Amino acid sequence: MTRRLPRGNRLLLAALAAALLSGCSSSPEQAEILVNTTPPGAFCTLSRHGQPVATAGPTPALALVDPSGGDLAVTCRRDGFTDATATLRLSSSWLDLSALMPGAVAAADQHSVAIALVPKPPEAARR
Repeated sequence: MTRRLPRGNRLLLAALAAALLSGCSSSPEQAEILVNTTPPGAFCTLSRHGQPVATAGPTPALALVDPSGGDLAVTCRRDGFTDATATLRLSSSWLDLSALMPGAVAAADQHSVAIALVPKPPEAARR
């Protein structure tokens, strides 16, 4: 004798299965970039080919970007400090790693960049 689940329970079970399966993708749609500055509290823009693609701030903060678009320029600003820019290289091997190791997608997709901000000279900080 087979027991059928009530309709509401079947829908709940189907929704739960769909949610669980949606996280099983082997190729990420977005990558997490941890942006850290010394000192913390800066606001940063991540750009690709001169166009802003994400923001992060106040630091430390995460930015979500398309991992397949190439290198990123990360420019950070904070009052009293000189703006600083760093380049984050997103290599094809990084993407290949996430495709080969679906169980380790979160680890393979997370990159970070640390930027040290230099204080402005006292006369420039007053302007």
